[in-house]
Amino acid sequence: MRAIDCADAVARLQDYFKRELTPELAQEVERHIQRCASCFAHARFEENFLLMLEARARRDSCPSALRMRIVHTLRLDRERD
Repeated sequence: MRAIDCADAVARLQDYFKRELTPELAQEVERHIQRCASCFAHARFEENFLLMLEARARRDSCPSALRMRIVHTLRLDRERD
């Protein structure tokens, strides 16, 4: 496999952090961001941003009354189909 460049590495960061890359491609991204200061900084920003989004998503849950209304509406829609 050829070494990836900055554009390839940056384009694959979200998949890298979500562990959706093949092991070989993940290793190439890791190698690149370890050697490239610019991509390393970009990767740390991306990682922190994704961690913040995940934490916020866990914290900001839907109120139970709203969740029940949504589930009820979805069931009605399924029954009509």
